[in-house]
Amino acid sequence: MAASTTPGSDDGAGERWPARLIGARLRETRRARGLTLDDVAGPAGFTKSFVSAVERGETAPSVGSLYRICDVLGISMASLFELIERESSAVVRRADVLGTYFGGEGVVNYVLSPRTERRAQIIETRIEPGGSPGRELWSHPGELVMATVISGSLEVRLGERVTILGQGDTIAYAPSEPHSWRNPDGERDAVVMFFQIPAEY
Repeated sequence: MAASTTPGSDDGAGERWPARLIGARLRETRRARGLTLDDVAGPAGFTKSFVSAVERGETAPSVGSLYRICDVLGISMASLFELIERESSAVVRRADVLGTYFGGEGVVNYVLSPRTERRAQIIETRIEPGGSPGRELWSHPGELVMATVISGSLEVRLGERVTILGQGDTIAYAPSEPHSWRNPDGERDAVVMFFQIPAEY
């Protein structure tokens, strides 16, 4: 099975990405801007209780939800992950890469490109059966995203178009187009390599 991505939980490898750190960054930013929970929840289209739960790290928000909250706060998604120590080396050892929680459920991400490299990014994403970053469509700035299925399958939704990818298949799309994806298999994990320009996380 792929690593569990329940916020703040440990997976079988002992890796940890506490979603409460993301929530703490959101709360700090909101307070620094003098905004209340209602000030953020309303424009983002959420309830006050949902935003509060995200700030406390008690819920697993989708990637789209995080983008909407960040938009209201006037910050980039990337700023949430500056909590992760950046290495100066241009070499990344796979054994040293810890799983990272970016939102959604049943998904764990491994950033394989150097943290200092902002021109492009490679992310290995492991997806549990039925896992996804969230069913809602989302978009974000950027030039290009390419995804190659290493094992399992991936369902990609671009607007109203749905494409099923199998092992070895690759899809390319503009991240500005509303999109989402999930592992459609009810039994097998999926492993997908995402390449994006520029780096997002």
